[in-house]
Amino acid sequence: MEEIIHAFGIDWRLIIIQMFNFAILAGALWYFLYTPVLALLHERGEKIKKGMEDAEEAKLSREKADTDRASMLTRTEEEARVVMQNAEKSAELKTQSLEEDAVKKAARIVSDAEAEAIEYKEKSKRASEAEITRVAILAAEKILEERHSK
Repeated sequence: MEEIIHAFGIDWRLIIIQMFNFAILAGALWYFLYTPVLALLHERGEKIKKGMEDAEEAKLSREKADTDRASMLTRTEEEARVVMQNAEKSAELKTQSLEEDAVKKAARIVSDAEAEAIEYKEKSKRASEAEITRVAILAAEKILEERHSK
């Protein structure tokens, strides 16, 4: 075996020094490169994890907002429907009240007109009676004058 080592020119001291150099290089790379890269990757992984959690929270918040909006729209539509029903009932009651007032006013106008007509009829009757009486008196006077003049 020594012949092979000698044939290839292998020196144990160089191999040990190379192994020592490799260990120092590996340790330096581990300390100065691998550890900071791992820390950077770990930090980046945490940022990505936090970003995913934030995105999930945002998604849940958006879904909650959508649900709240839908329930608010439903409540608003129901309130609008109630307001419309109340307005229709109020309008119906107002219309009915106006109709009743109009009927009462019309009945009062008819009643007043009938009373006025009866009063006018009575007045006309009295005026006619007075006229008839006057004409009768004039006729009687004329008859009496004719009898006296004969």
